[in-house]
Amino acid sequence: MKSIIYKYSTIAAIIIVLFMIASTVLFIKMDNDPLSLTLGFAGMLVGFATIFLALEKYKKENGGVLSFIDGLKIGAIIALIGSLSYTVVWMIEYQFVFPDFMDKFAAKQIEQLNASNLDPAVLAEQIKKMQEMAENYKNPFYRFGMTLMEILPIGIIITLLAAIILRKKAN
Repeated sequence: MKSIIYKYSTIAAIIIVLFMIASTVLFIKMDNDPLSLTLGFAGMLVGFATIFLALEKYKKENGGVLSFIDGLKIGAIIALIGSLSYTVVWMIEYQFVFPDFMDKFAAKQIEQLNASNLDPAVLAEQIKKMQEMAENYKNPFYRFGMTLMEILPIGIIITLLAAIILRKKAN
């Protein structure tokens, strides 16, 4: 089990990080936020597809047997390692490439809120929340947690699906 986890979590992490770096380059070169976000999300999905491959490999090595619990264990560890890789790379990118990311993001969100037809009280509340989030994002622990929560739920969902689809009990 360990060798499968090492191999497939490494592959997942490399895929996720490469897509993230490509997404960053695309964003910087083309200033294309939607395409950059789409590429980053695609990287998460492609990277976490390794969970299916890992469970298939484990199942094959185990005589065609994969319990739901073993599937969860393997998939969750791969998802966690891939997610941590993504988060660490973002922390580095934020520090050295996008130190003003949250200020620009918050300004863009506030601009969109102001252009909406929200009730003034609701608008003020939404703007206040966005400003609080931008302030909280300066804290590296908050930023780490927020970034981890962008990707980890996707990995967990894929883990659950893979464990359900590929499980097979012993005869």
